[in-house]
Amino acid sequence: MWAIMAVSIQMLSGPNVWAVMDEGTFENEALCEAALAEAVPRTLSEEMRIAWEAGELKYVCLKVRGAGPT
Repeated sequence: MWAIMAVSIQMLSGPNVWAVMDEGTFENEALCEAALAEAVPRTLSEEMRIAWEAGELKYVCLKVRGAGPT
């Protein structure tokens, strides 16, 4: 399973990473990358689009792994 993650790093507060839950999860990397290409920058707010264009915000597809036995 794959998910889209948003990543930014602030100088004083460090990394900020969150799952883009609106897009859901994907069966493989190709489907995730296709959804990412279709959604960004079209669905970004003005503030997020400016950060994305400036390279201050990145969106990546990451493979989700299970939590394992508890």
